[in-house]
Amino acid sequence: MKRIWNILIWLIAIGTLLWTVRAILFSCFFLLYKVPSGSMLPTIEIGRHVIVNCRSYGLRVYNCDTDNVRHGCISRESGGNKPQHNDIVVFNNPYCANWDWDSISFNKTKFLVKRCIALPGDTFEIRGGYYQVSGFDGELGNIEKQSEAEQITRDSSAASDPEISYWAAPFHHPVYHWNMREMGPLYIPKKGDTIILDTINAPIYKKLIEWEIDKNIMEKDGCFYVDGKPFTGHVMEQGFYF
Repeated sequence: MKRIWNILIWLIAIGTLLWTVRAILFSCFFLLYKVPSGSMLPTIEIGRHVIVNCRSYGLRVYNCDTDNVRHGCISRESGGNKPQHNDIVVFNNPYCANWDWDSISFNKTKFLVKRCIALPGDTFEIRGGYYQVSGFDGELGNIEKQSEAEQITRDSSAASDPEISYWAAPFHHPVYHWNMREMGPLYIPKKGDTIILDTINAPIYKKLIEWEIDKNIMEKDGCFYVDGKPFTGHVMEQGFYF
């Protein structure tokens, strides 16, 4: 009886130790996320859970108490790796207010799981349904799905089918007529780039610049203003990914 009791005590001790180690790992190093949609099929199925190394790119630190986060409320520890082409990443939905496209802010409790296609300084395009990045010769993304998109968009009726996300942002713009078959070239800003803000660039970069300066940019008669003063461009404080 004493032997059985000793074994039971050891099992409880081991179980407690394992639970403690798991709790430490998942609070300091790893996070668990559920994939809610089919955008990552067939790599990740709907409803599957993924374990994410939250220190892979450097641990992100929040300096605010609210769930809705704006620029200046976050920082990242140094020493992490940089995302690479085709990395699967977990990030916050940048349009937290019911997909309000007017500005960028995110809710730190809402996440998306996607694949990184373009890095800071890259120029991204879609040609014939297939992804291209200047200077990168490898495959990008899910080639099978891109082949399906290429076949769908051969049918001109796809452009009017509400079940198919045919058109790409920026929508309803006289210069950009991007869609899932033909898009770009789209330059992805890197840290230190000077982005000139004009009526051509504004639909692409205005919200990114507003995120960095944490102010609204107003447009009037083709000119841009911040706090009532003319605003012609911005030196990017950080790199962006697509």
